[in-house]
Amino acid sequence: MYELSGVDKKNKSGGDQQERIEALSQKLFGKPVKEIKYLYVTNYIHKQLLDEDLTRTGLYQWINVFNGEVKYPRDVINYNDYDIVHINMAPQDVHLIYKVRQEIGDNSKTKLVVNNDFTSEMWASSYDFPHTLEAILKYPDMIFGTEYFQVSALSELAHRKVYIIPHPADVRRLKALTPLPKKPIISTIWRRYDRFAYVPSLVVRNHGLTTQLIGYDKEKDNRFFMTSTLYDYVLAGTNFFEFCDQLRESKIVYDPFTFHSYSRTTVDTAAMGVAVVGSDRTQSMKICYPYTCVDPYDVSRARQLIRRLLEDEDFYELVVKTAKEKVEFYNHQNSRERFLVALHDSIYGKEEKKEDIKKKTTISRGRGDDVLDLHANSITRGKSKNEQ
Repeated sequence: MYELSGVDKKNKSGGDQQERIEALSQKLFGKPVKEIKYLYVTNYIHKQLLDEDLTRTGLYQWINVFNGEVKYPRDVINYNDYDIVHINMAPQDVHLIYKVRQEIGDNSKTKLVVNNDFTSEMWASSYDFPHTLEAILKYPDMIFGTEYFQVSALSELAHRKVYIIPHPADVRRLKALTPLPKKPIISTIWRRYDRFAYVPSLVVRNHGLTTQLIGYDKEKDNRFFMTSTLYDYVLAGTNFFEFCDQLRESKIVYDPFTFHSYSRTTVDTAAMGVAVVGSDRTQSMKICYPYTCVDPYDVSRARQLIRRLLEDEDFYELVVKTAKEKVEFYNHQNSRERFLVALHDSIYGKEEKKEDIKKKTTISRGRGDDVLDLHANSITRGKSKNEQ
């Protein structure tokens, strides 16, 4: 547990959440949280996300959490005008970490925060030599990843504490969507990363439901001629609003992602009250759908869970109710506190002694229900920030 010097300790483990957030904001920036100036800087701005009014769960939700903005580097006049400058470790932006640190200096009030949301299965195709990343990961004030396995690898590169902070969701907005009547459809989610379609088709067939593959990108599939035969319908990826409609109208959604991820899609389904059977390799399935997690290659178990959802109404309602309760883990307020707690710990927290680290588990594989329990949500490696 972190120690927040200069702040009433009752706010550390209890009290009003907003009070805790305000205390953290004052300690870090000397101002109320609503006055924090946040910038996400990137060389590639997803225009579609802006056109959708920043509704998608994921990286861009941090802009809403801190009422901030996104800019190209060429449009930033002075990074020191901001309290938080946030960089995602996308391949086109990694070099910005060093550039921004050089511009703000070592003693700036501006906090440089870097995250990685590339699943570690993709690193070989996304990054250059590991020592290149090691050289730049000494510059951020705080580093975070979105799930356990990614953070485990990232901490080895950074030689410092890295935090598990999944990207936020606008849970309130998603829950406010008008429910759609359920159709006799089972929708399978397709990802361009693993292009997993053949084995999932064996899971969803012959249940008396129409099968459809959604989120499909033909250009990323080198066997599109076969994929089109595996489901009743194959629907191309679309905008977020139509995608949400496809999810909400489905009786069941199957999400068999084979990579390790926090998986924003099942955050969306949880908030919208959709029953999901999905991969136990994703954090949001473990948190929101504990009763229907399954290995993505376990065809028999996945089929059993789908049949139970179809035959057992009480189980179906339990799965949906649990998901809608647990998804609050990702809401704006919890994400805001989780971010500021980690930033405070990274700057002011004391590293544990090495002999103490060996006696306890310092990281949780994707849970961490208490946003203040950094021993369950962070991994300690190497020397303290003051020693580096």
